[in-house]
Amino acid sequence: MRVAKKNFILILFALLFPHCIFASPYYGATFSYVQIPKEPEFMYGYQFLVNYDPDCLKWRQFNLYFDGGFSHLWVTNWPHYRELNIYTLSPIVRYNFKKRGFISPYLEISIGLAYLNHTRLEDRKFGIHLAFQDRFGIGFYVGNKQQFSLGIHAVHYSNAHLASDNSGISIAMEIDIGYRFSR
Repeated sequence: MRVAKKNFILILFALLFPHCIFASPYYGATFSYVQIPKEPEFMYGYQFLVNYDPDCLKWRQFNLYFDGGFSHLWVTNWPHYRELNIYTLSPIVRYNFKKRGFISPYLEISIGLAYLNHTRLEDRKFGIHLAFQDRFGIGFYVGNKQQFSLGIHAVHYSNAHLASDNSGISIAMEIDIGYRFSR
């Protein structure tokens, strides 16, 4: 019974999304650096993301892709609770503008899950280790194969009031540079 149900789901998926069977995904990596922190004010940090962009989740100029990452943030104006590591997993919706020669601009938004290794950073209390990562950004791909990307993003981490303490972290602007491996 279980095998029949599993086969039925696989066949249904293949019928609904036949282009996914033969599609080649992109894999990539992105490095981001905090350029303008907002909350806390004296925060620095970086983020490293690994991307998975399946060809079958594209519709017109929209596509859905996924990333998982590691962030390290720190503050310089506080005697304790100075560092924070964040692990994230997010789906991202990207709108690709028309390709303009050598560059291809895009706009993207995501809401994903985050795990914070501490529940405090300087005097900010997060309440719990679970948080949500909200990202909004613009950027562009560069090159004949559109392998390189450059972008800016605003990022916010918060537990969405799942706990009584919900100070959150806001980054007004981080700059990222990325690379997509060829298919």
